[in-house]
Amino acid sequence: MRVNSCFPFFVLVFVFSSLSAQEDVLPSSSITLEAGKDSANSNEAYLDLDLVFKKNLHLRGMLGRNKQDSNTGVFETRSRLIGISSDYGAPFVAGFDFEYWGSAETLETRTKRFNMGVNTDNWYVQLIYEDRTTRLYTNGTYTGRFGRVYNLADYVEIDSSGTGLNISNYSFYPWAVTISYIKYSYDSFANNRDVSELAGNKNATIFFSLSTLGMATGLESWRRSGDIGYNFDWGTIGISGSQSESAIDESIASTGSVYLIWEFTRDWSSTFTWGESGTDTSDETVRFGRVAISHRW
Repeated sequence: MRVNSCFPFFVLVFVFSSLSAQEDVLPSSSITLEAGKDSANSNEAYLDLDLVFKKNLHLRGMLGRNKQDSNTGVFETRSRLIGISSDYGAPFVAGFDFEYWGSAETLETRTKRFNMGVNTDNWYVQLIYEDRTTRLYTNGTYTGRFGRVYNLADYVEIDSSGTGLNISNYSFYPWAVTISYIKYSYDSFANNRDVSELAGNKNATIFFSLSTLGMATGLESWRRSGDIGYNFDWGTIGISGSQSESAIDESIASTGSVYLIWEFTRDWSSTFTWGESGTDTSDETVRFGRVAISHRW
């Protein structure tokens, strides 16, 4: 299923969910600023804006940046997102995001994301469909036998799609539990080559830089995650974890974290996160910390 086939159905659900919005419920607009750092000396910063309009229609925007330690000689990635959603608390919810992530002239992804959800008293169930294009920039030229220089195309593009499910349960309040799963499939590229050929192929380093190939290992076959939180009058304490498999080399990446949300006034809150991540191909782990502050109005 491609975007052009599911788009009419998405529009229908979006219109229906907008009509079902509760006018007497007045959700707040919000702005969040988050910053983080890890033991590998990379740092990140994000700005997230969620604006609420008539019929509780949400317009969301996000700007982000992750900068690696300059000693590693790697890169800086940037994130951009713009999206629209019907009322989060309506019986039916529909939304659409367009997200950019990557580093110019290294690797970039552009994702169209559709989501549709159902709210009940104790459950929220959401379906997700993603359509993504990944652009891998080449080295530009390579030198063949006898010193002959060949020109390469500027980049290679790989199309992929993902289908996922999010489920949240609030039956045991003040406990709240969320689980998620998404699976991706990749189209062939460059004369019917599979994405897994980017791993362990000495020819790949002829066409792509090590930074590009390193970023490409982040292309996932699947991702699963879970979160459990306990709500207090003043905020929430929780734990979360995720695992994903690389579509390139089949390595498994794992992340675990604990977080604290402190609602210190009705309009202001802070979130503190501590965690660790690693892969099954290395004994090394990366510890990270993040802090975010949010304002609602």
